[in-house]
Amino acid sequence: MIPSGMQEIGVIILYCALTWVAFTLALRLPDNLRRWKEAMLGGMLTLVLASVLSMLASFAAEQLQTGLAMNLSFQLAGILLCAMAVSRVVQMLSWPRTWLVGLLSLLFYSLVGVLIGWGIVFFA
Repeated sequence: MIPSGMQEIGVIILYCALTWVAFTLALRLPDNLRRWKEAMLGGMLTLVLASVLSMLASFAAEQLQTGLAMNLSFQLAGILLCAMAVSRVVQMLSWPRTWLVGLLSLLFYSLVGVLIGWGIVFFA
């Protein structure tokens, strides 16, 4: 029998791995030079920055005593800004491609959240 704490760690590791792959794909798809190393490094950097920023956003939403919509908007704005910043620094993409990276990151981040939520509901 697996303790519930180990199951939670497994879900967190799965979430991090899927989010890293999603951010890597979001950085790789608009890149016309098809640089995998930079996309993988950028995906990891985006994951770390987005995790810290989402934690800070949840603390801010708690202190401001706002609802779920405000917390979600803080988190999605943070994902967009982190992905765009990493795209500009790591890959030096043009502005239209940078915006595409940001939008793809939002889309893929949302899909990973839905997949993990769906998996927890149906397989727990």
